[in-house]
Order: sequence, then C-alpha cells, then structure tokens
Amino acid sequence: MSADRRDSKPMDTGPLDIALVSEHASPLAALGGVDAGGQNVFVAALAAQLGRRGHRIRVYTRLDDAALPEQVEAAPGVTVVHVPAGPAEQLPKDELAPYMDEFARWMSAQWRREGVPDLVHAHFWMSGMAATAAAEAARIPAVQTFHALGSVKRRHQGLADTSPSGRLGIEARLVEQNELVLATCRDEVDELMGLGADPDRVRIVPCGVDAGAFAPPVDAGPGRAAGEPVHLVALGRMVERKGVDVVVRALAQVPEAHLTVAGGPDRAVLGEDPEARRLLALAEEYGVANRLTLTGRVGRDEAAGLLASADIVTCTPWYEPFGIVPLEAMACGRPVVGSAVGGLLDSIDDGTTGLLVPPRDVDATATAIRRLTEDPELAACMGRAGRERVQRLFSWERVAELTEEAYREAQSGYAQSHPSRPGATRRLLAEHREDLDQALTALEDDADVLDRWGRRLSELLGGGGRVLAAGNGGSAAEAQHFTAELVGRFQGERRPLAAVCLSAETSSLTAIVNDYGADEVFARQVQAHGRAGDVLVLLSTSGTSPNVLEAARRARQIGMRVWALTGPGPNPLAELADEAVCVPGPSTSVVQEAHLVLLHALCAVMDEGFNRCQPGPDTVPGTHRTNRTNREDTP
Repeated sequence: MSADRRDSKPMDTGPLDIALVSEHASPLAALGGVDAGGQNVFVAALAAQLGRRGHRIRVYTRLDDAALPEQVEAAPGVTVVHVPAGPAEQLPKDELAPYMDEFARWMSAQWRREGVPDLVHAHFWMSGMAATAAAEAARIPAVQTFHALGSVKRRHQGLADTSPSGRLGIEARLVEQNELVLATCRDEVDELMGLGADPDRVRIVPCGVDAGAFAPPVDAGPGRAAGEPVHLVALGRMVERKGVDVVVRALAQVPEAHLTVAGGPDRAVLGEDPEARRLLALAEEYGVANRLTLTGRVGRDEAAGLLASADIVTCTPWYEPFGIVPLEAMACGRPVVGSAVGGLLDSIDDGTTGLLVPPRDVDATATAIRRLTEDPELAACMGRAGRERVQRLFSWERVAELTEEAYREAQSGYAQSHPSRPGATRRLLAEHREDLDQALTALEDDADVLDRWGRRLSELLGGGGRVLAAGNGGSAAEAQHFTAELVGRFQGERRPLAAVCLSAETSSLTAIVNDYGADEVFARQVQAHGRAGDVLVLLSTSGTSPNVLEAARRARQIGMRVWALTGPGPNPLAELADEAVCVPGPSTSVVQEAHLVLLHALCAVMDEGFNRCQPGPDTVPGTHRTNRTNREDTP
C-alpha cells in the first residue's frame, strides 16, 4: 500500500450508512434458512454482522417476484430493498446485465428519497455496473467484491462459459473505477493484477462461517466403529465444475467408503438434472452405485447436520473463487480433502486441517481419503485444528471487522481525491435531472389534458378570442414566456395571436397595488381584458397565492375558462380552476421547469391545430389569407 493512503488522517469511527448491492443473490434466501448459494450467504451474514456493529445497511437486490414488498426488515439495522429492474420474474443470472442501468437509476432515486449512503459495496460484476453508476452520480466511494471473475471462468470452462461477451471488459473497468476491490483470497489478488488492478487498492477480505450454526455434534461418540463404512460428504451446487465426479471415481479405490452428495434441485426432480444423471451413470460404470447417495437440495440446518455427521468432507472443484463449504466443514470439526485451487489454498491448512490434492486428480484424491480413513486419530486432530482455525480467522465477526476497515479506508481515500464532494455541481445536476425526469414521467398521464387544451386554444385564437396568463415570481416569467410564444411564434410561421401576460405591464401593476391592494393585481386586469369564452392560464407552484386565486374567481364570474398549472395537488387553485395539471415535483424549481415543458407542449399542440384549421399565408409577410378573404367578401 502506498504511503499517502496509509498515512491519511485518522478515520471516523461513527456508524456508517452502507448500501450493499447483490443484484441476483438475495440475502433473504440465506436469512430465511432455505438453500442458497455462496453469495447469498455471504451478503446475508455480512449485512447482519455490520448491522450488529451499529451501521445502517440497505441491501439492494432485483425484484424477481411481483408479490414481494419493496422493503423487508431482514435483521436489526438491515433492510433488503427489492429493485424493479427488468421483468418481475426469475431470470437466468447471465440475462440480467441489460437491466443494470435501470437498477442504478431506481437506486439513485431511492437514495435521494431516503438518504444517500456513505458508500456502496457491490457483490458480483453486474452489481458493480449498477453500483459504480449510482456512486458516480451521488459522489460517494464504491467498493467491489467480485466473488467470481470472468477470466477464471473462461479459462476453466471455455466454450461452456455462458457469461455475456462483455464481462471481462466490464470487470477490468470496475477494477479501475472502484476506490477499493476486496479479494476473497490470495489467488484472486493475482487474477486482479492481471486485470490491471493497482495493488494499493486491493484488500483481502475472506468469506466467513457461522461457527455457532456449524459446529461439531454435541453427542459425538468414540468415533467410527470397526467395520462401519467411512462417511464421505460433498456439498454444493450440482454443476460439473464442482468436481464431484472425481470423488465418485475415487470410491472405486476406497471400498470402505460411502459418499453422500447434497445440493442441486429438490430430490423429487433430481432425476431430471443433467449433472445428477451423469454422476449416477458414472457410479454405475465404476461399480460404486450402491455406495452413492444423492439427496438433492438441503436447507441450512440440514447441511450443518450432514457435515457434522461426516467422517471426511470432500471439496474437489476444478476452480473455486473461495468456497464456503470447506469452512463450514472445518467449523463442524471435520477434516477436508480439497482441490489445491483458489480460495481453498487459503482456507485449508494443508496437512493441519485437511489435505490438498491437484484438481481432477482421481488417484491423489483416493490416496488422501485412504490416508484419513486409515488414521482416525489424524482425522480427528485435523478436525479439531480446523475448528480452531475457523474461529480464529474466518468468523463473520472477523470478516465484518476487516470489511469495516476497508470501508473507512475507502472513505478516506475518496475524500482525498474528491475534496469537492459536499455541494458538488455534478451531484446536484444529477439529482435535479432525476427529480425532473420523475415529475415529467408522472405527467404523461395528463397528456390528454394538454392535447385538449391545445385544440381549444387553436379554435379560440383562430376565431378572434384571447388568452390571458399570470403568475408570481418565476411563474410570472413563465407566463410572459408563454404569451410571447403566441404573439410571436413558437416553431413555424403564423399570424400573431391575442395573448396578454398580466404580470408584464408594470404601470398597471403598481397602480392596482397602490389603489386596491396586492390581491387585486391580476383580478382587475382579468376584468378589464377578459371576455366570456376567453381562457385564463394561471401558474402557481403552491396553488395558494391570494392574487392568483382572486384572478381565478373573477375570471369564472365573467364567463372565462380557467386553466391552472400548479405544484402537488390537491390545492386551492386546482379546485377553483375548470381544469388543472398538478406537477408532483419535490421542489419549486422542478415544478417550474416542468411547467415550462408543459407550456411548450401546449404551444406545439395549439400550432398544429391552428395551422391545420386556418388557410395558408398570403403573399404579404405577417398577414393571413383569412383577412384577404374577408375583404374580398365585403360588399
């Protein structure tokens, strides 16, 4: 680590507001006790432990079931937020990347409503896509844990790799963009270096294990009796890369062993699973079918009991980014025979807590199993050492402590490189843009109202009628802008139309205020200029301005039609008007900007209707053929 990052000012020790992003792996799967993958377990346990440390944790995961609530209180201090990105149904993980922009936009909007976090921590590469985009807009540091790297998957699976084609490039960008990258093991650090990672911005934070849930059996007897079969257990997802086939083949060399394979789909449909069928066929081929049991999916409690009942736990994947099962096995006091790959190189202390073998090496695997089978005392000693190692290095308390340290460091490093974060123009612009987008999206339901107003204006103004407009402050400027579009032009050429802005003529304004008071400032002008059938357009962000309300009443008295553009409804002006469009904006500036967009839309509809209904222009610029026709028809 470089000196400037190590020697920064002391880090704050107060509670943090933390956003965890796990787009496809909901922590509820693990917190609810059902079968879950490693990332589900990791995120759930980390969130719960950080919550216990006093931090506010929001975990963002994709909504994959329309019946799910937006937020679920999952543990003390931990809220799981379901993000509507893509269809609300379960989709294959490899199909989720196109929805990450939508995920980021929704999450950013939610942050502005409920508080921007101090930092965001993404889990998996697609989560990183959403997290870094939202973090950049919010001007907060981003931290990344990959859990698995595309480069490793591509190397080991080749053409069988179903990852989207752009995954490797995106992972390289995430390595560059994030304030810190948290690797789960030393092997992953080397892979990150290959992606161009700055070693000063990589930290190792391993996976953890709940040593309370996964523990040696309380009623453990004296050990396996003579003649009893050796109980081997393999636990994990039912996929080829987990290398369970290696242990099935090794059974032929360990005649006293029985293998239980847990994981995959429910037992009722296990016969339809391609990998399950492959393992059963392999067992038949090697003559060990009577010593192989496939259980299918198991819950968390079942998994703990199964591991604790094993004499030896096997974990022989081709590759493994980290692997929680070896930790769970060691927590249960069981020796592990594992492949010398990925995270297993860190979790298993070879010769002390288990035995490491080359991946896909059947003979080496069989030899390791026989060694522990033939030496029960060695196996028991390794089990005790594994339990002690887990409690010392891999407890979730320790993982949360290391993670919090990384968060503090990320905050400190980000503050040094982004000193202008508070009040940054870029952040304000992004927030304002999002608020305006939301307001305009909500107004799409009022499109028919604007269409109707525009058609009415084209008929009124084409027939010699008049439009009056008024507002206060910024709304006064918008009223003047609106009438200027009508007296002048909006887009195409047409004759000038009768439109008067009641806040523009200062002599009348000051005279009325002086003689009659401010409440009459627009009402007397409405009485002077308006006629029955004319339209009065009133703009007010609050909908409560007394002078605007009085103008609406006076217009109604003389038979004018009143249209109102206001802020959030209901409000007094909206109730007084014949029709109103209420903008659900969070601020005056957003409401006024939405009003201007609506006025432009109104002008566009009005022009379209006016030009369609009126004859074209004659040869004299600025005149209308209607006038010439009227002259020719005069006796």
